[in-house]
Amino acid sequence: MRVAFRTFVTALLFLGLVLPIGPAQADMPDAANWPRPRFITYNICGAAKQCPPVDRKAFQAAMVSAIDHWDADLVFLQEVCYGQWTLLRDHLNTRTDGPRYDSVWGATRTSSGCLEWGSDQRFGLATFAKGTFEEGTRTVVPLPEDESDGAIENRILLCGRVPVTGRPVRACNTHIAPETGQGGPQVDKVAEVTRSYAAEGDPVVLGGDFNLAPTDSILNALYDHNGGKGVFQEVDENDTAFFGPTCDQSADRCRSGEPTAVPTCATDLETPVKIDYIFLSYYWFTNVRGDAAACADTVSDHRLLRGAAAWEH
Repeated sequence: MRVAFRTFVTALLFLGLVLPIGPAQADMPDAANWPRPRFITYNICGAAKQCPPVDRKAFQAAMVSAIDHWDADLVFLQEVCYGQWTLLRDHLNTRTDGPRYDSVWGATRTSSGCLEWGSDQRFGLATFAKGTFEEGTRTVVPLPEDESDGAIENRILLCGRVPVTGRPVRACNTHIAPETGQGGPQVDKVAEVTRSYAAEGDPVVLGGDFNLAPTDSILNALYDHNGGKGVFQEVDENDTAFFGPTCDQSADRCRSGEPTAVPTCATDLETPVKIDYIFLSYYWFTNVRGDAAACADTVSDHRLLRGAAAWEH
């Protein structure tokens, strides 16, 4: 799925400074008072052919504004062209008008759609951190794929160890295939790797586009509640406005959350659904908060998900 940035007004949409298209959000983000650390995950779909051409300056301005407004400690981006990553990397790593961000990148495939961002057609994942990734900790784990269920896209789990508000964290980023039959084995592999990091004592933050609804049994491998056997909570799991029939309103947590893919943004959708997630180690984090930013039908087909939490230990 695709996010295209054509004018600087997109940045204002991210910040909530212009009227958004779509229903009001129940859990309005509070950049001043929500807990820290802070997180963002966003599928920016840099190579999608069905979306309008991207303006490099507007794209950079919108992304930097969103990151700075939320004062994000970790930013997980999916469907990133190499040229998009280097554009943001070179700015965020050298600027003097805001905190600097280090980053790690992992290529999954090549795409001719990335040519608008430069001659390098590589396409993949990028994670930005307000800190420096520890040398030698970047890992790229291939996820299982079955060609009979769709084209092989070399899906991966990209991780690195980096300080977040002074504490070392394993920051992991992924994009799960939407094809039937692919998601289960891929999520199981993601759960296996991230669970091993948690067992080593590291707090783990896992962001990404999972192409699955919160109640899907495939995500049992990640969630630690409501049928889950994993080690994670999710930033938007306590917003009762989106519990629906899944959980009682008196519940503390629910496998739910504000939709991140909605018909207003993605015209091929009929029903709003949450498919983007920021998972946090349940042992290490508490007081989670989440919110999906607004989008416009001519600008975005994903909603940026921002999250926050406090340290538990």
